[in-house]
Amino acid sequence: MNHTDAAFLELFLLVLASVALFATIIVQGDRRWWRLFTCLALLVVAAIVVGDGWSRRLLLDGAVFLAALMIATRGGPEAARAGRIYFALMVLSIVCIAGAMLLLGPGRTPLPHTGKTMILVLIIIGFGLKLAFVPFYFWLPTVAAAASPMTTVVIVSVLDAAAFFELAHLRQAVPWVFMEYRTVWIVVALASMYGGALLALGQRDLKRMLAFSSIDDMGYLLLGLTAGPGMGLTGALAGAFGHSLSKLLLFGAVGVAETRLGAPLTLDSRGQAARFPICSAAFIVGALAVIGIPPTCGFVGRWRLYAAGAELGGNALVIAMMIATGVAVLYYARAIHRVWLGGTGERAAWPEARVPNLTLTLLVAVILALGIFPAPFISVLP
Repeated sequence: MNHTDAAFLELFLLVLASVALFATIIVQGDRRWWRLFTCLALLVVAAIVVGDGWSRRLLLDGAVFLAALMIATRGGPEAARAGRIYFALMVLSIVCIAGAMLLLGPGRTPLPHTGKTMILVLIIIGFGLKLAFVPFYFWLPTVAAAASPMTTVVIVSVLDAAAFFELAHLRQAVPWVFMEYRTVWIVVALASMYGGALLALGQRDLKRMLAFSSIDDMGYLLLGLTAGPGMGLTGALAGAFGHSLSKLLLFGAVGVAETRLGAPLTLDSRGQAARFPICSAAFIVGALAVIGIPPTCGFVGRWRLYAAGAELGGNALVIAMMIATGVAVLYYARAIHRVWLGGTGERAAWPEARVPNLTLTLLVAVILALGIFPAPFISVLP
């Protein structure tokens, strides 16, 4: 296991441990959820330990199927439908990726143009479904609305991050897939950035907004992979690291507040900072990290992605990235102003939730520490 694998293993252990702590107060589903979660955690850890190759893919694919069952444990027809949709699309994703790997063969030998095009299409569909690129994103909002918050975190912060890590491995092992089709990947990345940002801007429910925000984030990370070794790959992996921590913090803050409030958080939920100050502060820090504002860890990856964008597409691509970031600033600022800081929320006697609050505080500290002292973290990335 190399240094990068070790860094992501530590990330996944932190995320999984935090999910377990949040789940002590945020109701996830019936008793099956904990058994499925435990098995999923073991599969993810084993996948990182065994190294690259088919064994890792099989273990991660098994974790994906367990996540589909975790969605359904929430109960009700919506959760069952979301679980079926996620399961079916992940099967299609796995088939496409496996087909691409079989066509590539063990030697990664040069292929005719037709074969290369087929491999490209299979990879885009396979990873597009797993990572919710536009136009393959349609399962993510459904899952975010129907699944429990921590199940969504497992999918977004662990399984999606692991899938992106696999795509980064592919970028290094088969560089022609990206180098010879850069325009295609740039189009997919920009479509995800703008599609996710605009769809997030149109949401009133905070969990759905965060789901669409994940699509937006993946667009930036994909641009980094397209740029390749150097700023691009380092920025993409650092961004994936920050994405996992930020989404864990954001969904955790929303999930704890919703559980204690007894209702979903929407743009009409005013003044929640007075009721839940720690959740409010955690959400704000998570939003700053997602956007890439210093001194959060999000800045570590985001400025490298901008530098890679300048190398890849010049000023035009950088301006396009800045506009998409501006849209993200709008929907996060609106959520912070209206849900947490707006209105005339009054303090009230709410049930104690010391473990989740301590977990939120710890995650805020980690995100800030990685932003202020990034050198040890960056040193282990390619």
